[in-house]
Amino acid sequence: MRSYFYILLLACSILVFGACGYGSVDPAYEALVEQENTMPIAGELGVGDRFQLTVHGQGSLSGEFTVSNEGTINYPYLGRITVEGLTCSDMEEKVTAGLADGYIQSPSVRCSITEFNSKRIYIFGSVGAPGAFPYRTNLSIIEAIALAGGFAERASSNGTKLSRVVNGTEIQVRVPLQDIVEGKSRNIRLLPGDIIFVPETPY
Repeated sequence: MRSYFYILLLACSILVFGACGYGSVDPAYEALVEQENTMPIAGELGVGDRFQLTVHGQGSLSGEFTVSNEGTINYPYLGRITVEGLTCSDMEEKVTAGLADGYIQSPSVRCSITEFNSKRIYIFGSVGAPGAFPYRTNLSIIEAIALAGGFAERASSNGTKLSRVVNGTEIQVRVPLQDIVEGKSRNIRLLPGDIIFVPETPY
């Protein structure tokens, strides 16, 4: 995971080198949007993540759980089980198999992640509350800006930069946020580790 100091340095570099060229949609941005259907959804559980387990007809076995520092949860009947690195589908299979092994006949288990504390996105620049925010599945860049308190008064929304690691290489693209809000450009789904920088207008 990239350090917070590194992320701040990167945000500063975006400020220095990315404050021009707002006139047209960045082809690299359009390429990222086109790739959305092939992007893996980052759904693996990590330390601090919260998720809901629901066992049909079994209220005492249903509830919200937080992944411990050891990557485990304490679950009724099954005791302490390791969940770090598992997806919700993995969790459903694991708990279903455990409960079916002498506890409940044909259990129906559903899992949903409620908070990704182990994965972050970073928003800097001309927003109400810049900083690091928990990632959640299918979070769009417009929703992320809202999490950061929205645009500040002098925000240059169409000059917003997105930094992302793609196939091991860090790339930066300009995101036409105002055009997205107005329906002129397509929204984009964020991934863990994405860095967003909203510059100020130069006047």
